Amino acid sequence: MEEAFTISITTAGAAGTGAGAGASSSSSASSSASVITVVNMDPRIWRHLPQGMVDRVLAFLPPDAFFRARAVCKRWYSLVFSDSFLELHLRLAPALPCFVFFLLPSTTASSSAPSDASSAAIAAASSSSSRPPPPPALLLDPVADSWHRIPLDAVIPPGFSPAASSHGVLCFISDDAGSKTLVLCNLLSKLAAHLPPSPTPRLFPTVGLAVGPSSICTVLAGDDMISPFAVKNLTAECFHADGVTGFYSPWATGSALPRLCSFEPGRMAYAASAGRFYGMSCGPFGVLSYDVASNAWEKIQPPMRRFLRSPSIAECGGGRVVLVAAVEKSKLSVPRSVRVWSLQPCGRAWSELDRMPHDVHSRFCDAEAGRGFECVGHGDFLVITMRASHDVLLFHVRRKEWRWAPPCPFLRGPGGVIGTLRGFAYVPRLATPCMALLDSSSFMPPVGFDG
Repeated sequence: MEEAFTISITTAGAAGTGAGAGASSSSSASSSASVITVVNMDPRIWRHLPQGMVDRVLAFLPPDAFFRARAVCKRWYSLVFSDSFLELHLRLAPALPCFVFFLLPSTTASSSAPSDASSAAIAAASSSSSRPPPPPALLLDPVADSWHRIPLDAVIPPGFSPAASSHGVLCFISDDAGSKTLVLCNLLSKLAAHLPPSPTPRLFPTVGLAVGPSSICTVLAGDDMISPFAVKNLTAECFHADGVTGFYSPWATGSALPRLCSFEPGRMAYAASAGRFYGMSCGPFGVLSYDVASNAWEKIQPPMRRFLRSPSIAECGGGRVVLVAAVEKSKLSVPRSVRVWSLQPCGRAWSELDRMPHDVHSRFCDAEAGRGFECVGHGDFLVITMRASHDVLLFHVRRKEWRWAPPCPFLRGPGGVIGTLRGFAYVPRLATPCMALLDSSSFMPPVGFDG
């Protein structure tokens, strides 16, 4: 008897048909029962599909489904080592708007306390003899509301902290004060490569990263060490590498920062449509913009800078630059809130997109407790994480919907250790060709997802 091939098709009963079905499809699908149809597939046909067609189907799978499918046979298992399949995956795989989080040590609630990335670096630098391995990457798919765990201790050496991300590449920076070493890593392929050490000694600089299929652009800004005991925000330096034009500039492009700026230690948002990096300056608050083509910095006035707390710059789909901050006026007539502004095409003015609803804001205040928060954007989503909290708040920019992400199952460990989730935008990719522009330092066998 021949093996039976079946396929299950899930549909929403009474979802509506005709011209009016599209407007109410989401509400109808959620309120109606699901109907599962099992279709028998003739094994004499489906068993002999051309290998090229099978590869195209596999290339469309999301990463977690692909790694599960690798267990089917030896050929599927070896696809991750096939150059032709990786090229196919690079062209066909959908760009999933995922986020990757790292659990970092928490800081105190003082307003003058450094960011969580800086605190992690301080702790690592103060105990260089016994540095712990890097924390695992926690991958959140906001569409499927699923979490996955990816260990990194075999790829990233101790003494490095997550600093920036771009598409399928994560950037880690050395914690030691002085010349900085950056390690770029593909979480799925376990491929890691390092950039040459930066020439300017720095303490906790702000990092910006923008990668393309065949290009890398990295910016280090601020925290220049003018002596072993003092830092000042004076300069920025940029690393460029382009495989198409052959241009290679290892930290040869330097620029002076605007006067009286004070970078918030962390990462910068990159808007590809404008070719600019954006970062926050504190005391007083301001937005700093770096034009890569002209190698020039400028200041942008933020909205309501006198009443903002914990402002964050993020980039959403289509190159939109947004600012998220808590508004706290002294006048009782203006209630406290968390607002989202969008930078207008002129690059100078801001318009308000949305405010956090009252019920969401109440729970947010309980979780945040005045300790501070930060935001990162990707596609249509903004993610807000709070210091000393494991809660993750999602905002859909187009739909203007606020909701809480499901709790991460990998943080429920014994001892009740509370840290801070620091998030980065991430596109799961099996292949990141730009890494070939650098010297590969390690290649570990790809592993699947936990969870």
